Amino acid sequence: MIVDSTAALPASHPFDPFSLAAYPQDYWARAQSRKCFQADKSKVEVNWTEVDSQRCVTQKKITTLAELSTYTNQNPPARDGLRIIGIPQGNSWRPLKITPDMLSNIIDSTRASPEILELFLSFCQRTLPVEEAFSSAPFVRWNKDNNSVLEIAYVFKYAFLKPTEDGTTCWVIRQTGIYHQYDQNTNSSTWILMHPTTTDCPFQRRLTEALVSTDQYARLMEHPLLIHNILFATYFPNWRDYLAYNQARVLPVSPVTGLTNRTNGSLDDNHRNLAAVRSVEYSCAPLQAIFRSTREILDKMHLANRFLEGHGQAEQLKTEAMRQLLDNYLNHVDAYSQSALFLQGQTARAAQLLSDAISFKISITTQAQTDYMLDLTVSTSDDSMTVRVITIVTLIYLPSTFMATLLGMNSFFEMDPNSHRLIVSPQFWIWVVCSVPLTVATVSYWWFVRRRRHKNDQKDETMGMA
Repeated sequence: MIVDSTAALPASHPFDPFSLAAYPQDYWARAQSRKCFQADKSKVEVNWTEVDSQRCVTQKKITTLAELSTYTNQNPPARDGLRIIGIPQGNSWRPLKITPDMLSNIIDSTRASPEILELFLSFCQRTLPVEEAFSSAPFVRWNKDNNSVLEIAYVFKYAFLKPTEDGTTCWVIRQTGIYHQYDQNTNSSTWILMHPTTTDCPFQRRLTEALVSTDQYARLMEHPLLIHNILFATYFPNWRDYLAYNQARVLPVSPVTGLTNRTNGSLDDNHRNLAAVRSVEYSCAPLQAIFRSTREILDKMHLANRFLEGHGQAEQLKTEAMRQLLDNYLNHVDAYSQSALFLQGQTARAAQLLSDAISFKISITTQAQTDYMLDLTVSTSDDSMTVRVITIVTLIYLPSTFMATLLGMNSFFEMDPNSHRLIVSPQFWIWVVCSVPLTVATVSYWWFVRRRRHKNDQKDETMGMA
């Protein structure tokens, strides 16, 4: 969306032709149109965590713009410190619990690049599962403030086992937005995290545990990128369980596996099996795009690791360990991608076989109906032949019967009163002379009409074929 107004940009967002978001006002307009922000101010929630150089952890929940402005003015970033700003959603399909003014205040106070606005577009009000395969392209930048500030931003999608209202669980795909800013001059990091829920967020819970643990916090500070691994280590293993779960949904109803012949069931059974396979196929459809995006994230992490190594911000042993860690994650992404490809092929073959089985059963039913109609036609033809024979017999007998009736009245037969014997009249020849020609004429007329009709039918059929 392009806006016509030329509203003044925040002080931290001067026009930058080298920026992906050279016109931040366009991103603000798009975020508003997508309903990325909370309209009800009573539901606003920003979780702010500060860790100073003495490893003192301060956590604060901010719900108003005035409270946020006061806090940011009174608490500038600490040297050797860590700042984590958590912005949750009501759920995965609800807007972020923050207003545009509060987000603008956070961006200004952290001096984040306007590219961060691209992340917020992924966390909006939804009524349909749109952009399931889309992950905002990972962003890395270190050319700001004389190469002293490293910025990393990405949307990380992952599989999550979600509890349902009926006490069961189901697998869903969620996303978390990450913005990380590392300042070499102050050796401090600022994180802005976009969570899909207010509660039930394992990454947020583990991050909080690491911050309050002296040992874990010390280990995390060995390399500026290690907090990313809390996110990866929390959700990466879920992909294997997600793929296994979907494969387990396919195998019992798939005719490909050979476990059982699923094509001999009724049409209703095959339709249900096909719907189950198609459901798995739909669940696996966005995986290749997600895994490709995950690879891009890890590649950008490699770039950031090399930048930190080149600027002496981490020991060589730690940067080498980070390089190996990222390579291992890349190997896992490849393994998950190959498994997803196999599962997609398996579901496609199963769906095709079930579709063929349904078509075959429909063909069998159609053939049975055709055979029945053929039998009915043959039976009708036999009945027609019988009727034809009866008609011919009737035609033969009809004239003589007619003449016998007409010339009855004892004209040809009479009873001898003396001997009581039946005597044939000398005029009997009249009946024969009249009945035989009349019978021949009647049958001949029927044969002529039938032959003429048959020839006309053959002629019409020949013209139709031509």
